[in-house]
Amino acid sequence: MVILLGMLGCLGTGYLFYDSWIGSICLLPAVVILCRWYGAFRKRRQKARMLLEFKELLYALAANLRTGYAMENAWIAAGKDIQLLYPQGCLLSGELEMVAAKLHLNVPIEKAVREFAQRSCLEEIDSFAEVLATAKRSGGNLVHMMEKTITVITEKIELEQEIQTMLSGKRLEQRILCGMPILMLLYLRLTNPSYLNCMYHNWIGISIMTVCLAGTGIAAYWGSRIVGIEV
Repeated sequence: MVILLGMLGCLGTGYLFYDSWIGSICLLPAVVILCRWYGAFRKRRQKARMLLEFKELLYALAANLRTGYAMENAWIAAGKDIQLLYPQGCLLSGELEMVAAKLHLNVPIEKAVREFAQRSCLEEIDSFAEVLATAKRSGGNLVHMMEKTITVITEKIELEQEIQTMLSGKRLEQRILCGMPILMLLYLRLTNPSYLNCMYHNWIGISIMTVCLAGTGIAAYWGSRIVGIEV
């Protein structure tokens, strides 16, 4: 579906800028760029959702540790709480069940969580696994160490969520500004087609249109990079 919509968008944009299906076909390779952009967009959304679920997991884990649960039992209970909190579908559900199954087989929790962190490829989960392994090796007050670690990680996740919330308006503005040249061109084509006749079917007009299209693409790329702040 993404490839099909990308092809239709490239064909429409090419015809709008060049008034020629040849120009539209020349823009088809841009579908690869659109697919990569969509893949990165979906990856960011998935990461944000996984971080939200992991934050709730840490809250539940800290609450269970305060009530006197052992670390292994606290993790299993927290996993069940998260699955109840997200009944429509939890991205971490499979991973939490896998960790719980390993704990039932007497696999050390630090090893199971480390493998979970490696599969998730998230810095926050990796940091938690690292601290958990260190706390298990060094001994000491495990509950206190875990509570401090959970506090730091959850504050980092919340800070990132606040930044993304503040930037959401700027992202919308950036997308509107990037779409304005195409919308203005479409408006002129629909209301006064003869106004743009001088820009079509001659090398000067084609060159100007190419520069405008390239400028719009570069502006969209740099705009997305500027508002794509990560903590």
